[in-house]
Amino acid sequence: MKTKQLSKLGFTIIELMVCIVVIAAISVLALTNVRGARAEQRDAQKKSDINAIFFQLEAFHEANGYYPKTIDGNVLKGIDPDSLIDNNGKSISDGTGAYVYSAESCTEAKCKTYVLRAELEKEAVFQKLSLVR
Repeated sequence: MKTKQLSKLGFTIIELMVCIVVIAAISVLALTNVRGARAEQRDAQKKSDINAIFFQLEAFHEANGYYPKTIDGNVLKGIDPDSLIDNNGKSISDGTGAYVYSAESCTEAKCKTYVLRAELEKEAVFQKLSLVR
């Protein structure tokens, strides 16, 4: 009687499928971590931009005695104009972008207080209030 001898060369289909599933799982985890790290980096940049604007607004108030109704690169001379525009090209004074400047208690173009906000991806809204309240 002859017995069939199975060849032990190569991989079985099941072994190949297990390898493919393991590689796919590792790829998904790596991709998720990269996306999360990029979102955290964008959030850190937004916080940095809001803090820079905050310090420039407080310096403006110290020099002029009021806060401006709207802000741009001309009003805040020492600030990078790109930090006043979000990734979608919306200005901070529009009120609809990722960065929002809301002047309050205004008489003409002179305001007493303000609120600065940035919408973050991984955290709650980042907000700064004027020092003068």
